[in-house]
Amino acid sequence: MTQRKRSAIGRAAAAGAACIVLLAAAAGNARSDEIRVSTLANASLALEDRDNGINPYDFGRNPSWLFRDYDYSYIRFIASIEERSGHLRREYDPNLINDLYLGFSGIKTLGSNQVVRGYFDYRRLDDREVYRNLEFNQYNDPFYLDDLTTGDFQYYGPRTSVDWALRLRDDLYIGAGFDYDISTGLKQVYTRPEIVHNYFRGNFGLTWLPGGNWSLGLAYRPTRLQNRTEFAKPDEGYDNVIQGYAGDAIYEVRTFSSYTITEVEHGHEGMLQAFWGGAGLKAGLIARVGISENDVKYNATRQYPKGYWREDLYDVRLKARYSPEGRSWTLGVLGGVTSDDGWGIRPEYPEVLLYDNPYLMYTAGIGGSWRLPGDVTFVGEYIMEKYDIEVSDFGANLFRSADVISNIGRVAVEKKILNVYSFRGGFEYVDFPVDRWLKLPYNIDTYRVSGGLGYYIGGWEIDLHLAWERGVHEDIDLERQDLAAMVWFTRIIQDLGVNRN
Repeated sequence: MTQRKRSAIGRAAAAGAACIVLLAAAAGNARSDEIRVSTLANASLALEDRDNGINPYDFGRNPSWLFRDYDYSYIRFIASIEERSGHLRREYDPNLINDLYLGFSGIKTLGSNQVVRGYFDYRRLDDREVYRNLEFNQYNDPFYLDDLTTGDFQYYGPRTSVDWALRLRDDLYIGAGFDYDISTGLKQVYTRPEIVHNYFRGNFGLTWLPGGNWSLGLAYRPTRLQNRTEFAKPDEGYDNVIQGYAGDAIYEVRTFSSYTITEVEHGHEGMLQAFWGGAGLKAGLIARVGISENDVKYNATRQYPKGYWREDLYDVRLKARYSPEGRSWTLGVLGGVTSDDGWGIRPEYPEVLLYDNPYLMYTAGIGGSWRLPGDVTFVGEYIMEKYDIEVSDFGANLFRSADVISNIGRVAVEKKILNVYSFRGGFEYVDFPVDRWLKLPYNIDTYRVSGGLGYYIGGWEIDLHLAWERGVHEDIDLERQDLAAMVWFTRIIQDLGVNRN
């Protein structure tokens, strides 16, 4: 192991130790607090679940509602592994991705008016057979780097998040939180860049209960993302040679011994929420508006701008669930529209539009769940996503567009025995998945089979999730497969004498 690699891993381990201190003070927050839903084919519209409610926290992650969404204290150990491989992918995607992480989560009250929830894990992401790409995420803007080699990237680093809620009055709650990721990646072949990925998002919220089963929420989220790519003199003794692209045709060749490219994205998002929580009908409406600006800068010493990318987001979603009293079925519906327009320029030519990418998606869905004698639950749903996307690369004189409909169907079943054991399984089908850059091959069908079990006894919950996914192309002999496994060990710690209502 080189001194450079030891130093990178050492920095990540030091950051991990700092996050462990934070975790001990505030407990943890699971990133995938929907292991049951995921095992049941992701069928969430009509599925009643404590992590899948129609409320400001589960539908919008407004941290102020955590106080009322909280059920009990717990501490949880999480282990997850996922491997995706195959040639049915975009040009610069890894041929194989191996994603492994271990973590802890938990939730705890702080007196009678506060609740905190937190999460920490340590991740090893292995991107293998990466064709030419030299970025953590090549497809987040039209400015990217490459060299002439195919090699492996390995990323190491911690991730953590915390949400906190405070009851000011019986009808007024505030909350705050954050997400933070840091990782360091090294390419194992020439040009051997080191990529430092650093992401932070704040989360601030307020919820007011005006009466009559209504709750109104407001949230604000600032973000900062930085990816820094550093090149040093290769061990072979010759210079590095890379290409910096602005779109798919305009590029410049750079030859150097050492060099640094920095990508810094700043974003702001605001969200309004309105919820109705009646005895049989629960409904929620969220409206989000956001802006993100990404500056790309090059140079070894004094950096200068080479690219600017901006996205403007507007998103409105409605979700409702109806469970009539005395009946064994639940109906769920979903609707929404998302507009995420992106455009980019080269700062040296600020009056010339380089890249334009308007993105519009309409969503509509309906689902149902049925609870049968013998503690058996069936779940099914259908979701339609209609995409209107245009990609205009004026520098390359390339223009692509898509006006397509993606169909998603899900069915699942769960069997409980003695309120101790749960056996789950599901099937999910996705027709015509689309990426916003329209670089994913068309006419793809994706099939996903999931299964798992739960075991609940003596204050312990053990949940296991397994999934297999296969994507195939209708016209060409290419495919991509995904295998995933996750396990939770949860110790439930009941809180006594806390009145949250």
